[in-house]
Amino acid sequence: MEKRYLAVLMLVIFVFAILVGNVTYHRESTPSGGNAEETELLDRGPSGDITHEIIHYERPTILIHDVAPIYFDEIREIIAILDEFNYSTSTILFVVPVFDTTHYNGTWDLRKHPEFVEYLHELREKGYRVELHGYAHTYHEFNCSYELAAEKLDNATSLVFSLGFGKPSLFLPPAWALNNETLRTILEHNLTVVTRDYLIFPNGSSERIVNREYTWYINETQVQERLSVALYDYKKASEEGFMFYLSLHPGAVNYGGGLEFLREFLKTIEIMLLTRNHGEESLEVGE
Repeated sequence: MEKRYLAVLMLVIFVFAILVGNVTYHRESTPSGGNAEETELLDRGPSGDITHEIIHYERPTILIHDVAPIYFDEIREIIAILDEFNYSTSTILFVVPVFDTTHYNGTWDLRKHPEFVEYLHELREKGYRVELHGYAHTYHEFNCSYELAAEKLDNATSLVFSLGFGKPSLFLPPAWALNNETLRTILEHNLTVVTRDYLIFPNGSSERIVNREYTWYINETQVQERLSVALYDYKKASEEGFMFYLSLHPGAVNYGGGLEFLREFLKTIEIMLLTRNHGEESLEVGE
């Protein structure tokens, strides 16, 4: 009797183990086709069939705000790091045609600084893109009337065009400040608006993006913490199918640990893409 009971008990345990094994599954990531920017996630749908989700990992786009002669030296330092990682074609320079007329009364008008304009043209030849960041970058400059915004845009676009940069196609509002009237004006000028969370196209449609800044006057002790957050945000955005933009302000990023953060961030992204190309899935800070 005891032997029969033991045999039944062993059979129950065996069947239970099989059942547990059948209902338990795991998610795994594998590289697809050796593409450094593409990973295929394998998972089981409700029917038990394998489903495929493609994740695209791409280089982030760097947005440099406040590109103006007042920050000539600081911009050179930023560009030196971007050039280390060949980021010219992944960087947008948002110029201010007449920087901060409230405090400088036209001192930093691009037309008065031909050496800086020449430098911007040199960067364009290397692949850097020059776009528009307001007109004078005064406080909440584009939180104004439709008419005033139109006047500022007319002045800004004609000024950069006269300096050989062509007609801009992107507009990043100073301090992210807009209202419905100024947004309408910008779109009517056939400019795509870059915000913290969206690209807004001239036809009124929009695209979700992730646009973050981590280097607003940080000190050296904050670098690793900010780096961890940035890499998490980048990976999450990629997994959710959103383009990732890294915003930088000259002056702010040049302070303390900002440039160290930038170099480590770009280096880690490049290592991540390279290791994925070799079938690895690590994203380790400082590798």
